Amino acid sequence: MKNLTFSSINDLLDDIVRATMQAARSLGRAIGAMAWPQLLATCVVLALLITIVPLALTLFIAFMLVKLVVAAIVLQNRRDKS
Repeated sequence: MKNLTFSSINDLLDDIVRATMQAARSLGRAIGAMAWPQLLATCVVLALLITIVPLALTLFIAFMLVKLVVAAIVLQNRRDKS
């Protein structure tokens, strides 16, 4: 493995910033080229994704925790009976 130095970390951060700026410029050009109805539809879809994806992940985690708790209780009851 290569030794990390300040200059190698600095080069890596420069590459990350450069790639991020290039992506932002490309995104800005794409948004600038969109028609108003297309831009509105894109904003609505993006808003729905930002709203629904975290909600779905939260519900998934909550139901998995409930499932694990119920499974632990059932297993404990079965162990106590035998």
